Amino acid sequence: MRVAFVIGHHQNSKGALSKYFGLREWDFYNEVVESLGDVCIFYHDENIGGYTSRIKKTASKINKYPFDLVIELHFNSAVHHSANGCETLYYYRSNNSRDYAKLFSDVVSAETGIKSRNSGLKALTNRNDRGFASVYYTKAPTILIEPFFGSNEDDCKKIQSPENMARIIEKFISLCI
Repeated sequence: MRVAFVIGHHQNSKGALSKYFGLREWDFYNEVVESLGDVCIFYHDENIGGYTSRIKKTASKINKYPFDLVIELHFNSAVHHSANGCETLYYYRSNNSRDYAKLFSDVVSAETGIKSRNSGLKALTNRNDRGFASVYYTKAPTILIEPFFGSNEDDCKKIQSPENMARIIEKFISLCI
């Protein structure tokens, strides 16, 4: 299976901070992909202004290759530390993306005990939905993963480490084949 990974956010805007890991999303997932070994990684260009323009540019790079799946890597965060669970976002018209999203959420739950929020799936239907551009502009089925809340101590304990997150992703991919 040919999988492309997109590190959420970028060097100048690293996303949410998990005080439990001492890492922002960008840094956490750079450690994850290091643990994955030889994989195809795409980064958003921080020199392109505007979220949608940046995402479109990344998608145009990805679309030059015949990927079977694209995974954009994120984690959730909330002001209330009780917020928890796994969500996987996908474009609502893509049955393949929905199936991958469901499988990913199921694997996270089985491997960690982290519950799925709203069955683990979040269909993005509107251009104003957060993450919509990331799942819409790529040709290959695409999921945007939010497997845990970096602001929730229990979720972070269940994820354990970036290396364990890499193992969970590897398990998911092995089941996609």
